[in-house]
Amino acid sequence: MITHLSFGNNKMAAWLDTISTHWFWLALGLVFVVAEFVARGRYLMWVGFAALIIGVADYFLPITLAYQVAMFVILSVLTVFAGKKFQQ
Repeated sequence: MITHLSFGNNKMAAWLDTISTHWFWLALGLVFVVAEFVARGRYLMWVGFAALIIGVADYFLPITLAYQVAMFVILSVLTVFAGKKFQQ
């Protein structure tokens, strides 16, 4: 019976655990904003801003990952609706 599956090097998994989540949110936000310049749909920019806000908040505040994801979803919806209202 297989009780533990190990793929690759455990050093990589340990290294990934040391990366702070605010870097993930900041990078994701930048990817969305840059993708907006390519796609020109006026939707990804607002989602990118939400990710950037979560990245900055995570840098300054001790927020768990579950709260970060929940805040990202809520901020994404709010920024998209605010962006639609702003563009009209």
